[in-house]
Amino acid sequence: MNLGLLLPMGLVALAGVVVPLLIHLVRRPEQRIVDFPALRWLRESVRPRRRLRFEDPWLLAVRLLLLILLALLLAMPVLVGDWRPARHWVVLSSEVDPAAARREFTDSAAEWRWLAPDFPAVDAVPPPGSAQTFASLLREFDVEIPAADRLSVIVPAELHGLDAERLALTHEVDWRVIPAHIDGAATAATLKPRRVAIRHAGAESAGLAYLRAAVSAWHANAPEQWLIDDQASAATLSDNVDWLIWLDGPAPEALTPWITRGGRVLQVATAPDVGEIVWRDEDGAPIAGDRRIGSGHLVSLLRPLSPGELPGLLDADFPGRLRALFEDKPPPPTLAPAGSAQPLHVERQRQPSQTSLIALLGLLAAVLFLIERLLATRRRSAP
Repeated sequence: MNLGLLLPMGLVALAGVVVPLLIHLVRRPEQRIVDFPALRWLRESVRPRRRLRFEDPWLLAVRLLLLILLALLLAMPVLVGDWRPARHWVVLSSEVDPAAARREFTDSAAEWRWLAPDFPAVDAVPPPGSAQTFASLLREFDVEIPAADRLSVIVPAELHGLDAERLALTHEVDWRVIPAHIDGAATAATLKPRRVAIRHAGAESAGLAYLRAAVSAWHANAPEQWLIDDQASAATLSDNVDWLIWLDGPAPEALTPWITRGGRVLQVATAPDVGEIVWRDEDGAPIAGDRRIGSGHLVSLLRPLSPGELPGLLDADFPGRLRALFEDKPPPPTLAPAGSAQPLHVERQRQPSQTSLIALLGLLAAVLFLIERLLATRRRSAP
């Protein structure tokens, strides 16, 4: 049914009831008064009149208002619209120095927040690791604040926490780039060296010279990032080793618990189950496979380590290919220059902001209930 026809139809139905009723009241039949002689001597008595009286109108009014407020509370009313005055929000990446950021703004009325979960005030310490979710947190903050508010974002020159989608916000953003606040603990963590062990059956082990040369190339490029342990296979393997190159046949079963905890082993063996093929030659033939064991990896080279069987041993990029067998696949890029990551302004239909009135109405109902009790008590105690 067309909702636009409901009002005209209702008016027609109401007129169909009211008009005949008015005609009936106006055109009542005429009544003739006939005087009876016997009733002439009776005296006409005064009829008692009844009038509605309220003994305590103020108490009644308070109780009626209390009932109205309870009905409104059950309806859970909200105030719709941006009725607050516009505010200026300044949000900071957790990598930014707050003191340097405050020198960028002269607006004393601005509200400062960290771009971190729950958006704490800048006076508080931001949660660690919040820079890794920069993009999602900025989108969340953009949606939560009213459309009339201003938004300024302060970021370091190199911005972490981006994702595959370009930033697009509903607010026009004042994008400020300042130097990052250097965290000494984080810098030390990035310089933690990686421990690599080589275990072999002796100097005559096939391919040992090529693998030693590749590992030496890693160490030569960044000596502080590598600790090399090159010994015979009978030597004890430390638990803090990150990568292991095993050149004495298939990796022994004794290494399985260490691999399960996150260790990574490279062996030269054609095992029945080599897992996922991670390296192929130009013709598409497999060269290496990666089998996951618990939290670790067992990488198998499927060809002997000789230039005749594996021509890639003599290539200049062999050290890089060997290192890629140990490392995880790189994640999507999350780092970019802050100047190129400035958000786009898009027009999107937003739901108007809503403010719940339940707390205000509940307080008013409590006050009215107190007044009602005072009035009722005073009425009972009156003489």
